[in-house]
Amino acid sequence: MADDSRPPPHRNRDPYGTPPLPDGDQVHGEPPPNLAPPTARQKLTALLVVVIVVAAVVIGALR
Repeated sequence: MADDSRPPPHRNRDPYGTPPLPDGDQVHGEPPPNLAPPTARQKLTALLVVVIVVAAVVIGALR
């Protein structure tokens, strides 16, 4: 006679991982990134950073 009081075996059970999600639950990832185009201020800031880096490289090469 079989022991019917045991729960059914787990499929693909990983003893070191997180427990499986119940059916119907969803994992929500990170929200989508902001895809707005850069503003004029952001463009000017990026341009200033590039000019400073290029100037530093040129000064370092000429030393």
